[in-house]
Amino acid sequence: MLGKIRPPHAVLSFRHRLALFRQAEEGAILIFGLFAFVIMLMVGGIAVDLMRYEAHRVHMQGTADRAVLAAAMLRDNPANPNPRDIVQAYFDAEGLGDHVRADGRITVEQSNTQGRTVTVIPEGHLNTFFMRWSGVNTLDMSTPAAASEGLAMVDIEIVMVLDVSGSMMQHNRMENLRAAAIDFVEEMLADSQNGNVAITFVPYSTEVIMPAGTLGYFNNLADPHSGSMHNAFCIDFSTWDSVTDSINAPMFRRNCDLGSNTSYLITDMPIRPYVRDVSTATNYINALGPNWGTSIDLGVRAGAMFFDPTLRPIINHLIDNGQVDSIFANRPHDWDRPAIARAMILMTDGENCCFTAGHAATRKPNVEIQDADTVSVCNALKAQNVHIYGVAFEAPAGGVALMENCASSPNHFFNSSGADLIAAFQSIATHVQTFSLRLTQ
Repeated sequence: MLGKIRPPHAVLSFRHRLALFRQAEEGAILIFGLFAFVIMLMVGGIAVDLMRYEAHRVHMQGTADRAVLAAAMLRDNPANPNPRDIVQAYFDAEGLGDHVRADGRITVEQSNTQGRTVTVIPEGHLNTFFMRWSGVNTLDMSTPAAASEGLAMVDIEIVMVLDVSGSMMQHNRMENLRAAAIDFVEEMLADSQNGNVAITFVPYSTEVIMPAGTLGYFNNLADPHSGSMHNAFCIDFSTWDSVTDSINAPMFRRNCDLGSNTSYLITDMPIRPYVRDVSTATNYINALGPNWGTSIDLGVRAGAMFFDPTLRPIINHLIDNGQVDSIFANRPHDWDRPAIARAMILMTDGENCCFTAGHAATRKPNVEIQDADTVSVCNALKAQNVHIYGVAFEAPAGGVALMENCASSPNHFFNSSGADLIAAFQSIATHVQTFSLRLTQ
């Protein structure tokens, strides 16, 4: 008996073919793979959208922070732009202008006691690429920022260590220094309230002279190496790696070589501490004159003392004699006092130099020692959070390198010539003024 003949596939019933399809396993993994691929694509796409969102948010937040800081720092001057315009300009420059263009996005509040507060509330959205598959077409963002400015909030102590060596008489350098320094003090002292901004002037050559009647306050001051007390009121130091406890630091008198350098119209200027008045500062700067060679180590070490609170007896003595305003009683502030900013401007047109043995200006065996001592003082100041601005003014390579090494950062270093010194000092003034700014939101 013949077996049952299986009909060809083409004539199989639909039901039978459906049953065979259900039983077949070929291609099952492909279907699973397609589903898994779609899920991975969606998850990865969401991550891409979120990264794009975060990058855009950080960009917008950074722009907002920089904009309000810049706008809060502007002084009330008809020549200055409106703070709102400054904020808008920052956003326009970053291609984000539409985020703050609506009314109420930028506000400015001015207070006689608290200074200026600038607030910006930028809002925007990011069109998604992948999250729209799940119904999310945009991601909204808002990055508010606010900054307050008021010099009454932060005490700023500035020490200007200025080179008045003989070479400053050449190429109009002294005239350019006077113009730059006066521009600086006019900017810094114009809005000073309650003595919160103070400037100490330390002119140096191969000599530094303390204010009259103050040497007796130092507890470790030796007589001159010469053995003569004639004109023995210039100072020098025996240690260079510390800027604290200055009232007890090992020091010695030097014989000032007054009036013997007939090549220049010498003006021997003592240090002028804690000036808060523009006219007083201007008169002092205009009286500066050149004298002898360059001892940057001596200038920076003498200037460092006027950040040190152990010098308070000297400042109080000058107050009693009417040489310093009484508002500066018990200054300098403690090193760890909050809400205080310290800045030193260290300027030279030369480099450390030594004279031949026996010369009145001879201080150390060689320039290498002077340079090392200069850097030691700068490092000690930076360890106390003093901002050091190094200004090389038409200086030779050695002076340029030393100013760069002393500066707190590359942004604190300036290599200037001619009238560009004014721009350098203006940049320093702007930077110092940011000490009084703070982001509040």
